[in-house]
Amino acid sequence: MTRRQHKTRLVIVGFGFFAASAVLWVRLIDIQYVRHDAYRERALSQHVSLRSIPPVRGTIFDRSGAPLAISVRMCSIALRPLHVRDREKVIRALARTVGITRRESQRALALRRFSYLRRHCALPDSVARQLGRIPGVEVHHIPGRVYPGDELAAKVVGFVNVDGAGAGGIEASLDPVLHGKAGVERVIRNGRYSVDREYSQIQKNPRHGRDVYLTIDSRVQEICELELTRGVTRCGAHAGAAIVVDVTTGDILALAELPTVHSRSHSAPDSMWTLRSVSHVYEPGSTFKIVTASALLETGAVSPADTFYAGNGHWNFPFGKIEDTHAHGVLTFEEAFSVSSNIVMARSARLIDPESFYRYISVFGFGEKTGAGLPAESAGYVPPVKLWSGRTQQTMAFGQEIAVTPLQMLMAMSAIANGGRMMAARVVRGITRENGSVEWLDPVVVRQVISRRTASTMRTFCRRVVERGTGTRARVRGLSVAGKTGTAQKAGRGGYARNRVVASFVGFAPFARPRIACLVLMDEPHYAWRYGGDSAAPVFSAIISAMINSTHWFDDAMKITTVSAPTPGGKPAPNLLRLTRSGALARARMLGVNVLCQGSDGRVVNQVPAPGVAITNDDVIRVQVRRPARGPSASTHPAEGVR
Repeated sequence: MTRRQHKTRLVIVGFGFFAASAVLWVRLIDIQYVRHDAYRERALSQHVSLRSIPPVRGTIFDRSGAPLAISVRMCSIALRPLHVRDREKVIRALARTVGITRRESQRALALRRFSYLRRHCALPDSVARQLGRIPGVEVHHIPGRVYPGDELAAKVVGFVNVDGAGAGGIEASLDPVLHGKAGVERVIRNGRYSVDREYSQIQKNPRHGRDVYLTIDSRVQEICELELTRGVTRCGAHAGAAIVVDVTTGDILALAELPTVHSRSHSAPDSMWTLRSVSHVYEPGSTFKIVTASALLETGAVSPADTFYAGNGHWNFPFGKIEDTHAHGVLTFEEAFSVSSNIVMARSARLIDPESFYRYISVFGFGEKTGAGLPAESAGYVPPVKLWSGRTQQTMAFGQEIAVTPLQMLMAMSAIANGGRMMAARVVRGITRENGSVEWLDPVVVRQVISRRTASTMRTFCRRVVERGTGTRARVRGLSVAGKTGTAQKAGRGGYARNRVVASFVGFAPFARPRIACLVLMDEPHYAWRYGGDSAAPVFSAIISAMINSTHWFDDAMKITTVSAPTPGGKPAPNLLRLTRSGALARARMLGVNVLCQGSDGRVVNQVPAPGVAITNDDVIRVQVRRPARGPSASTHPAEGVR
């Protein structure tokens, strides 16, 4: 190689180094100065992000402050396959700590995108930290939902879905109040794409959800669920409902339905979560006679002593024949009400003009929502007068050609029980304010539907139903109660079906100074139990009896009737209420009394004879031990129509 060639090569190599250096400098200037802001934003987007801080959902309490739904800290396990370094380590760790199968982990890794493996699971903090250190595995701490009462008032309380949003019951209807508002957190991720807690910064604190106090009385709810389950099982009904309200305030103390739900693990609501007592309608049958009789008495069209001929069970009207279950001759209006004569009610309904009858139906709340605060409430259906046929007024008088909800029917009876005042039904008693204090909601009087005098007469009518009429099986030992039975045939193709009925009883207690009203409904009971007085009335009696023995609602009324002085040679029955089965038996052995327990676990909910009643050494105290209420299988769907 000549000297000239050697020099040329050095020049070429030097120029190459100079050109490469120039390109690097130009690129450096471009990155550091020309497009500095753009590259800075790109770097921040890769390492710094804004993340939502979920709020803590508010607690749901019953009327006494017992929690029905609370929030606890839970974890969601997510996987980012592109950031996984050791697939086997991830698979083994997930299987050991969370119980995720190898096949499930491999399927998630094959997706090559972010996905959740488990949501709303409880993990110890040490396990959560261990998983969070593995590249590609993320542990998100989120508030979860727990229901201490399990199935207690499940349909009323509702549930939340996997995203933490209310999806049924109060959880859904008051979701904006319970949910709160999320906060914002600025987080910096390290090279493993995991959050570096040392460099996280909260930019906006979450506003946690507010607590809600319901009108539900957990003890009354337990009683209704237990007795309704027994009643539905006994009479072979497809479905059933039991509702209890405080007549002075409109508070819904209990709302039990069968079939019920047995799990809150659903990701979406289904038909089993539907509150049929407020969303489904039915023809009420003879329980609607409380409205017809009230309208006739209030307008002066009839008086209790007016007599009517009941046609010995059959009466031909211009539009067709109406029959009574039992044949009767001449009856006073009060007697006709107590024996539930359709013929007398249809004949007397013609003594009032259609517009006035329609007005009283409306002021009793039919055709409008009760506003109870429960989701998907129906207003029912009351056809306007212009659509009435030649038979509508007569058949509507005993509960046909009108569609109502069970809650509407109960609130109508509640208005009669409290002196003619229509109270607004409600299930929410109070909501916490931002400062933590509770805003208690006042009861609302909707209107005066009938005079106090007419209401008093109607209460007497209802008492006669229980004492000498169709509702004798609703009697309660030691307490005077009143009510009205109903047996409504279901409409189908070609008319009403004789073998498909809705049996019901709606009443109040105690008679002298009503505290509560209760409706029991049986959907399509076995034909032998088709009458409301046979299937629904005994459940009403059992609910009131259990409330006497294990709640405070009738303490004033039972001060004299539940306690009696011991007779010579006898002793007072001990109080075994609310004790466990073993506790009740131990106390009985200590006191030397005989006890017969019905039920294997739980607590004593009913006792006969009542505490304080005189007994002898040979007497046996019978107690009922409550077991968790279990309704028909969730796969058993109620029949179409009434729920």
